[in-house]
Amino acid sequence: MRRFVLLPLILLFLLPSLACAEGAELYQAPKQIVITFAGDCTLGCTPLEREQPTGFESYIAQYGLEYPFAKVRHIFEADDLTVVNLEGTFYDYEANRAKKTYTFRGPTEYAKILPLSSIEAVSIGNNHALDYGAAGQEATLRALEENNVAWFGTNEYANGTYIFEKDGVKIGFVSAYISYWWGAGNSAIIKQCFADLKAAGCSLIVACIHGGVEYDLRHDTNQEKMANAFIRYGADIVIGHHPHTIQGLRVENGRTTLWSMGNFSFGGNSQVRTLNTYLAQFTFSFDESNAYLGHQLNLIPAHVSGTTERNNYQPVLVTGKEADDVIRAIQYDVKRLKLRPYVEGVGALQDFVPAPTD
Repeated sequence: MRRFVLLPLILLFLLPSLACAEGAELYQAPKQIVITFAGDCTLGCTPLEREQPTGFESYIAQYGLEYPFAKVRHIFEADDLTVVNLEGTFYDYEANRAKKTYTFRGPTEYAKILPLSSIEAVSIGNNHALDYGAAGQEATLRALEENNVAWFGTNEYANGTYIFEKDGVKIGFVSAYISYWWGAGNSAIIKQCFADLKAAGCSLIVACIHGGVEYDLRHDTNQEKMANAFIRYGADIVIGHHPHTIQGLRVENGRTTLWSMGNFSFGGNSQVRTLNTYLAQFTFSFDESNAYLGHQLNLIPAHVSGTTERNNYQPVLVTGKEADDVIRAIQYDVKRLKLRPYVEGVGALQDFVPAPTD
């Protein structure tokens, strides 16, 4: 995280009430923490695309490590924490490659992309974290730690939570892939992660879930089952990944669930199947004693690529009709809630959601 004075940015993204006539006003509280979430990020590619001129690695070789998030880094730099789903490995060898259709790998040097882009934490609870087995997992975690990037997630070879702290407030993070969660005895391991975060004094817990049907525009009952279980375990916010397209959201009993944020900088595909994506920027509010008061979500529309003919692996913010289309795509999978509209230069700032009472 790097904070610096950039007045237009703060006015447009951190204090939307100053610029927003149609949207909600930003709730005020003694302590507030701004966290930005993005979708699936694959900072590598498949073996078939590794040396292709249209592959992710060729773009990095040509444009440098800061390239993938260059058009959104200003937002990441202005928040308190940025979190993405890291779908793939940082590993320097082809050995231990899993026998599956798609495996994603980037050299360990690519871990530097994250801090250079002001991304401070990643979820590894997904179906590509083990594309190169235990050795690939170990190399990935080592590369993240060497670059001061926090990671969290539970799978066959790793079990880690993350606690972000600011002004005495602690926010905990946990994540898992749906197939792992279904495995015998694994729910107990994940439940313990939540218990440990509570015992550590976390005022708020964010859970990242990885599940759903790829490219389905609506979430399914399995995503609901996983989200509901994690809420029972102690999650206040649920962030969904895996379908590779954006889905809707749910606000219920003081808790917000994002079913799928879609792709973001996704090196796993040189072709663009769907452009729409977004940044989910939460402002979490706390009182003087660090008690959680509630949250407010700003939906910031984007496209996964700055070009439509092929993926250029560089997400860009969008405005006007394109931004409206993103919000409309989210609304398509939302029940019993009319989303606040997109406002130019602000995003779609939603109403304040008070903390759960149960």
